[in-house]
Amino acid sequence: MTEIRTDRGVPISAIKKLWDTCPATAGRDPESIDLAWQSSAYVVHAWRGGALIGTARVISDRSFFAAICDVVCAPDCPSPMQKDLAAKAAEPFARRGMKVVVLPIGKMRP
Repeated sequence: MTEIRTDRGVPISAIKKLWDTCPATAGRDPESIDLAWQSSAYVVHAWRGGALIGTARVISDRSFFAAICDVVCAPDCPSPMQKDLAAKAAEPFARRGMKVVVLPIGKMRP
């Protein structure tokens, strides 16, 4: 069973391990990952068992605009997981009538 969470309490080592599986995010250093994660307006992450299997984060001016980025899923995740994480990340901003865009980091699975 997959658990979706929105707290920031994710070990940076777990994010790095996941992001290193995606060519667009591979090789980012832990300090920069931590800064980006903690500076995000909103974060969403998915877990299966004790393993981090997906992330999405949002950067925003908190009034008019929100951009979903770093939507990354483990290679063995079900195809709709990326879209589900992006949708979950958009919810609090769309509810407020803000313009929400998804910044592509690579090809999303169909």
